[in-house]
Amino acid sequence: MAEDRILGLLERVRSMAGARTPPLIDEPGDDALGELEREVNNLIRATSTGLQERLLFLVGPVVMFRWVNAEGWPVEYVSPNIEALTGYPVEDFAQGRRPYASVIHKDDLPRVFEEVTSNSKGATRWFVHQPYRMLRADGAVLWVADYTVILRDDAGTITHFFGYIMDITGQVEQLGRLNAQEQMLLRLASPILQVGRGVLAMPILGVFAADGAARMTDDLLAAIASSRAHTAILDLTGLHDIDTSTVELLLRTSRAVALLGCRCVISGILPKVATMIVQLGINQPLTTVATLQDALELALRNGGAAPALR
Repeated sequence: MAEDRILGLLERVRSMAGARTPPLIDEPGDDALGELEREVNNLIRATSTGLQERLLFLVGPVVMFRWVNAEGWPVEYVSPNIEALTGYPVEDFAQGRRPYASVIHKDDLPRVFEEVTSNSKGATRWFVHQPYRMLRADGAVLWVADYTVILRDDAGTITHFFGYIMDITGQVEQLGRLNAQEQMLLRLASPILQVGRGVLAMPILGVFAADGAARMTDDLLAAIASSRAHTAILDLTGLHDIDTSTVELLLRTSRAVALLGCRCVISGILPKVATMIVQLGINQPLTTVATLQDALELALRNGGAAPALR
C-alpha cells in the first residue's frame, strides 16, 4: 500500500517536471507519507496556474525571452512561438547560433542598444523600448513592442534581461495610414490656390496649430519658388483659434515670403491676432487688408511689386 502511494507521488512529480498538471491526491493519509502527499497537492495547485500561463507563451502572440548581459545579447531561453514570429527555429536562438541583436533591423539597433544602456544605470528594474523593427527569415520587416525586466545578482550587477516581445506591425501600419490621412486633411485645411497671374492665395481654415503652421510655411515657399509668384495672400477669415507661438511663426512666414521677392498680404486678420502682435511688440512691416477680395484687388492692381525689406 505504501509502495503504491510512493509510486503515485513519483508519477505526479514526473508530470510536473514535464510541464503537465497531474491530478490531486484524493485522500492523503494521516501518517508521515500523508504529510508528503499534502505537500505535493499544494505544489500541484501552485504550479498549475504557472503552467497555464506558460501555455499562453507557447502559442499566443507574446514571445518570452531571457538574454544574457553580453555582446549581441545571447539568448538563454526563448518561448517556442518565436518561430511563428521570426521564421527562425527556436534552436537557432536557444543553441546560441543566432544572438538576439542579429534579428533587429540595423537602422534601429543603435537606438535599442542606447535604450538598454541608459536604462541599465541606477536601480531601474524594468523599462519599455520604443517600437523597433525586426527582420524575419523571409526578409519581411516586423514592428515589435519590447517590455524588458533587468535581472541583477546580489552585488547589483546585471546578469540577464528578461523580456516580452509582441508583434505590433498592424498597429504601426494603421497609425501610418491615419497620419497620412491627417496630413492630407491639414493640406485641405490650408490649400494653395492660383487666383491670378503671379498671385497665390492660402485660406487658413479651422484651428491653426504650430506644427501645421510650419508645414504650411514650407508648402507656401515651395509654391512661390515654383510658380514665380509676385504676391502671396494669407487669408485668416476662416481661422478659429491661434496662440502666441503661432502668431510669431505667421510673421516669420511673412518675412520668408518677402525674402523670396514676393509680396505677402494678410487678409481677414482677427482682433485677437492684432492684439497679440501689439503685445509682442513686433514692428515688422505688414501688408494687411480687411477681406480676401481687398487682397486680390491690391495684388492685381499693383502688379506684384514686392515691398522693400526693412
